[in-house]
Amino acid sequence: MNNLIGVLISSKKEFNELLKIYNIGEDYLEKYPFGEYYRTEFRGKDIVFFRSGIRKINASAAAQYMIDKFNLEKLIVIGTCTSSNEGLNYGDIIIPSKVIDYDYIIRELEEEIDEELYLVPDQVSMPNEYYDGVLGTSDKALVLWSDYTFLASNSIDASDLESYAVLKICKTNNVKCIIIKGVTDKPMRSMDGYNEQLDVYEENLPIVMKKIIEEYFIEVI
Repeated sequence: MNNLIGVLISSKKEFNELLKIYNIGEDYLEKYPFGEYYRTEFRGKDIVFFRSGIRKINASAAAQYMIDKFNLEKLIVIGTCTSSNEGLNYGDIIIPSKVIDYDYIIRELEEEIDEELYLVPDQVSMPNEYYDGVLGTSDKALVLWSDYTFLASNSIDASDLESYAVLKICKTNNVKCIIIKGVTDKPMRSMDGYNEQLDVYEENLPIVMKKIIEEYFIEVI
């Protein structure tokens, strides 16, 4: 099979939800340096689902590995994100129009984010409702209220741990990249709320992954 479509899921918990939804046993998984993958045919398309590991280094390295190994023509990033927009609700789907790595920014010196730092993923057309705002990526999970207010003040709608890095690799390799994220949680004003945020994330994760896979993923392959 040539010109496969890659589907990157970063975290173990999110990847396990995909396995449950498609009833894929662990015996069918192949190992590679960054995790596991499952190669199959779906709706006439050759697809490889793979877990990259969380954060930018793992995700970007895994993406490059799979692009080289399978000659991917398209890479779809699916998974969860944390909201930094009061208008977003748990379960809302984001297919971003722009992505930014906000670890670049020196907040004490830079009042505004340089437009040249944004990357634009491939856009989609589908009947399902989604939000096409700005997704931020950082190696640090969005749990601090100060980070929340920083993102909100810069019109960044949600945050994850990998999308910008994967998109950068795709653009370097001239591979199409579509990002589909679902909102599972948001920071609390007090650090006492951290455990509550984690509980909310755990509760919403299977709901969000099921929604992405059954309603949105099938529209972009």
